[in-house]
Amino acid sequence: MKPGMVWRMPYRFVCDVHLAKVAKYLRLLGFDTVYRNDMTDNELLGMCRFGRIGLTCDRRLQIRSPHTVVLLFCGDATRQVQRLSAMLDLPRYAHPFHRSLCCNRKMVPCDKRRRLHAVPKETYRWLEGFWECPKCKKVYWQGTHAGRMRQKIVQLLGVSENVLDIGR
Repeated sequence: MKPGMVWRMPYRFVCDVHLAKVAKYLRLLGFDTVYRNDMTDNELLGMCRFGRIGLTCDRRLQIRSPHTVVLLFCGDATRQVQRLSAMLDLPRYAHPFHRSLCCNRKMVPCDKRRRLHAVPKETYRWLEGFWECPKCKKVYWQGTHAGRMRQKIVQLLGVSENVLDIGR
C-alpha cells in the first residue's frame, strides 16, 4: 500500500471494466464490490470519492487518483485478489457467501417452498438452507459445489480454512 492510502472498514470496492472476475471473487468473499462492463473511468473515480477503493489494471487511471485507486497488474484474477488480500488483510474482514455474485446485494434467507421453481428437484429434496438476492432474485444454496468454492476462498485469501468462518 502506498503512503497516504487509508480506507475505512468495511472495505468497499469498485472495479474497472477489465476486472469482472476480480469483482466476482471479491463478492464471493463478501465484499461490497461495484462492477459494470460499461463504467467510465470518471464514474469509477467518482465512486472513489465516496469511500470506495478503486481497482484497475490501467496505470493512467491509477495515476489520476493514486490515493484512492490500486493498480493490479493484469493477468490472473486469482493472483490479483491474493495480492489485494495481502495488501489489505482481507481475511480479517471477509464474510464469504453473503453477497450475490451477480448484482452485489446482500443475500437474505428464503423459504424454499416459495422458490420451488428456482431450485433443482434433487437439491430441493435434500437441502434446507436457501438464500436469495432481493434484487435479481437469484437463489443460492450450499450444494455439492460449496466445497470447491471454499477451496477457492482459501486460495484467494491465502489462509487455511480453519482460520475462516466460511459457512452460512
